[in-house]
Amino acid sequence: MRHGTSVAVYGLSIGLSAIVTLSVIPVVIDHSGPRAWASLAVGQAVGTGAAILTGFGWGTTGPTDVARADASGRPQIYVESLRARALLYAPLLAVAVLVTFAVVDQDRAAAALNAGAFASTGLLAGWFFSGAARPVSFLLFDACPRVVGNVVGAVALSFGLPLEAFPAAILIGVLLGVAATSRAAAPGVSVLRGADLRESIQRLRAQTAGLSISVVAAAYASIPLVIVSTVAPAALSFYALADKLLRFATTAYAPLIQFLQGWVPAGELAGTTRKVRIAWPAGAVLALLGGVCFVLLAPWLADLLSHGQVQIGAALLVPFALALTAMVLAQVTGLVCLLALGGAQMLARVSLMSAVLGLPGIFIGALVAGVSGAAWMLAAAECLSMLLQVGLLVSAMRKRPENPSRTELS
Repeated sequence: MRHGTSVAVYGLSIGLSAIVTLSVIPVVIDHSGPRAWASLAVGQAVGTGAAILTGFGWGTTGPTDVARADASGRPQIYVESLRARALLYAPLLAVAVLVTFAVVDQDRAAAALNAGAFASTGLLAGWFFSGAARPVSFLLFDACPRVVGNVVGAVALSFGLPLEAFPAAILIGVLLGVAATSRAAAPGVSVLRGADLRESIQRLRAQTAGLSISVVAAAYASIPLVIVSTVAPAALSFYALADKLLRFATTAYAPLIQFLQGWVPAGELAGTTRKVRIAWPAGAVLALLGGVCFVLLAPWLADLLSHGQVQIGAALLVPFALALTAMVLAQVTGLVCLLALGGAQMLARVSLMSAVLGLPGIFIGALVAGVSGAAWMLAAAECLSMLLQVGLLVSAMRKRPENPSRTELS
């Protein structure tokens, strides 16, 4: 499949997911009100964090590993990953449900069920299809289960079913997607037969760098919303909608990131540096464009999606646009370029450092200046992480030999 076609199919996958998920927001708000939707958003954030932890770094390092493997070895990568992730799924699911139930003050059962639905997405394996350059499989087995679940849930609400029907439909769709993914990624291979607990634990230990990166991603996906819901609950719906638009904006870049994760590390080793020099400038230009588009479109989208009940002012708009620019450029720098150059350990260290500084800053910002303070500290943390990663990439490129090896950079 040609590069342009691959990006287009990835774009269709992400576009469908984004359009459907955005479209159901007014359905939920009309059904139960903005505060109920905000509770679901908290559940989604906590569940997404649990999903990232369940993924245990395969979403980060998996595409590069699959891209470098030959076709015969790829099914085993998936099977070993699923066995290891299955060990983490149940306890993390329980934690996500309990945390959500504890922190929200309205529609707790629906929010907790939503957390469980999104925690279950950690068992999906879109990363496998990205690394294998199989965009159609990504569409069918990663995007469609999410899309169908959202559509069925929204239809259920429109027929007057209780709010819990919405996350229940998403959960069923995701679990069916996991089953279909296993058949597509490893046909004829039994996930249960030959499973070894010790081997799965060893596989998890080998994922320490990817785990560190994933922990930071999970923290930034869930903790800021939890902080705001605790410190400034009256303004939660404003921050939650701005955060939702930020996540959708970064999702819009997923087709490019997924294509680059399969393209940059694949093929001859000497070509990796050349591809990095193409990928990074293109990513920087697109990241800046995204920030500008966020400033222009986010207020209109917020008004449209909430039927005028939730408006995003400059106090949230500007820092979220800055955070978007930094997040996208950091993904191109770290998840694409640094990982392709063997810099997983360096990326993990930088990610942990930025989290240690950034998350307390978000809490302090929320205490001092409410949701705008939290938003500005989020932007500052994302910019810090991005600048550190760019510095590492510049250093790695300067040290890159003419005929690079796949040894880990230090």
